[in-house]
Formats: sequence, structure tokens, C-alpha cells
Amino acid sequence: MKKVHVWEARLVRLFARLPLAWVVALATGLARAFCLLPLSVASVHRYVLINTLVCFPEKSLKEARQFARKSLIETARTLAGYSHVWLRPADQTLARVLVVHGEQQWHEAIASDRPILYLSLHHSSWEVPVLVIGKHDPGALVMYQPAGDSALEDLVKEGRQGTGCVLVPTNGEGIRAALAGLEKGKSMALLADHVPGGKSNPYVPFFGHDVMVPAFVHKVIRRYQPHVFFVSAQRSADYYFDVWFEPTSENLADMDEQEALRCMTAGFERIIRRDPTQYQWTYKRFKRNKNGQRRWYRDPEFLDRVIAGESPVNVFKEE
Repeated sequence: MKKVHVWEARLVRLFARLPLAWVVALATGLARAFCLLPLSVASVHRYVLINTLVCFPEKSLKEARQFARKSLIETARTLAGYSHVWLRPADQTLARVLVVHGEQQWHEAIASDRPILYLSLHHSSWEVPVLVIGKHDPGALVMYQPAGDSALEDLVKEGRQGTGCVLVPTNGEGIRAALAGLEKGKSMALLADHVPGGKSNPYVPFFGHDVMVPAFVHKVIRRYQPHVFFVSAQRSADYYFDVWFEPTSENLADMDEQEALRCMTAGFERIIRRDPTQYQWTYKRFKRNKNGQRRWYRDPEFLDRVIAGESPVNVFKEE
């Protein structure tokens, strides 16, 4: 056993032994209790509320609070359910996939002589499409953030590779392996909606505010000319899934970097709006813009101004 996250790994294994309904109910109860804590203590809840006000300024404060609570509960339900996705037989999860949207176009792309680039995001049960991809496009390379000496590392890797995908880390060695795979016609998948490492990546709008996005995506598209699919999932209340494989309507390879990455974030925004509460709003996604650090998360003044009655449009405008 590795040194860190030992108890988390044991808890995941315990959850995998319990009926899924019990696991989801427990996660729901704990999340509801967490939402009762003051925002000054529950920083994650505060981040979700700020992100809600930034992205949906048309909501009243009461509506934003309700949305943030529901979003936290949905995130807890998603994460708790991953114990079954990772540790139960993959066929059990795949049996819960009710519909695969865009399946015919996707299979035609698999049969072609060009690789596929799967662009995904932290929306709903984002681990589930990995199992669908592995079943029909075995050998597809899935980029992941290594967890170092975490006890969860091997557990998660084994689950994600359960139907035939191959995980490669987002480090120099992993990127070289992914590019070599693309050269041979293999597919590649990555979650491209959170802040990338490094400071040289470009900024493009996301819900009306500039965020940093990975330039790596455009470099891959220009060099390897892959089919590009947006991949996402949506979870029902009783834990069944719809999975989408949506080809990009634009030819991103013909666009410059800024234009192509704008299309990518616009695609992510469209997916999120299907059910915004199932997106993982817990990250400080708007921490920086191209002019430097935003103070929205660390300075209580901004949220206090909204609570006092000022419009979020004015409070979270760019300086």
C-alpha cells in the first residue's frame, strides 16, 4: 500500500461492496449536511456559489444558493458512484448506459484511417465514457493526471482501463507516448476543461470570462488532423447514463489557435448547459485571466457585495 490516501482507498473499496443505492444515498446525506456549514468554513461551497454567480448572473442570490447546493450534492453523488465504476466489473456500468448519441458517426470515424481526438470535461459521470470508448476503440490513449504516491493511483487506473483504454500520464513521457500513438493512428482522449499547467497557454472565453486552456489541443489537431469528438455523459436520478459522441461541426485544423480553442470551450459550455448542476463547479476555474490573478475567490468583498444586493454583473466584471 502506498503512503497517502490510504483511508480514501479503503473507503472506495468499502463503497464498491455496498449496493449502489446505499452509496448514493449516503453521499447525498453527507453533502446536504456539508451545505449547512457557514460559507466561511466550507470553502468549496463558497467556490461553487461564486462560480454560479459568475457564469449565471441572471440568477437571483436565492436561486444561485439553491443551484450551488444542488450542484454540490450532484458532485458528491457522482464521486461516490465511481467506487462502482472503478471496482465493479465494467459490464455492470455499461449495462447502465441507456443511449449512446452519435454512435454511427463515431463508429465510422473509428473505421477510418485517421486517429480520433476525444475532448471531454468534468461533467456528470465523466469516467463512464472511458469504458464505452475502450469497448469500441480499444487501445485508445487516455491522458490522466498522475496521483504520485497515492493509494488511489493503481485502483483508478485499473478501473479506467477496464475495457481496453490505455492510460498515459500528463507528463513529458506520457505526452511523447500519446503523440507516438497518434502517429500510428491510435485515438487519444483528454479532459480539457480545467486550468492547464504552465503559464504560456492562451486564454479564451468560457461563460463570458477569459480562462486559460491547453494549447496542446490545437497543436495535436493541426499536426495529426484527427476526427474531433466532444465526449460527455449525463446521469439520471436513478444512476443510468446517456453518453454523447458529438463531432465538431467546424474544421478546427483550418483555424488559428485562438479560434479553434474558442470553439472547444463553446462546445464545453453547450454540454454543461444540458444540466449545469452536474458540472464540477468546485474548482477555482476563474482564478486567473491574462492580466494576472483575479481576487474573486480569496477576497470576501466580492461575495459580500452580491449578498448586500449588488448585481453579479457589476461585481464580477473584468478590471
